[in-house]
Amino acid sequence: MKKFRASLIMVMVLSTILMVEVQVGMADCNPLNLMSCLASIIGNTAPAPDSLCCNSLHAESESCLCSYAKNPDYQKYFKMPGAGKVSQACSTTWPDPNTCS
Repeated sequence: MKKFRASLIMVMVLSTILMVEVQVGMADCNPLNLMSCLASIIGNTAPAPDSLCCNSLHAESESCLCSYAKNPDYQKYFKMPGAGKVSQACSTTWPDPNTCS
């Protein structure tokens, strides 16, 4: 009985640690980090993205970009013609929400 109890406590502690790590990882995702790219994405005569935009885009993890691409509030920005121009100018690609994990 003591072994079972100790094992149960260990599982609970490990589960708590994993949950905290996942939440901390998700806390790093902030779409506001990409605000410097917005004008280049949404405008018909949009300015070319500047270095702040490209640096911000490169700093975002793929999992964050995938979460934005899957989010209905942000999907429209990924589909705008300016998004392709930003991606090309910054030498990166936007994730495909259909293949994101």
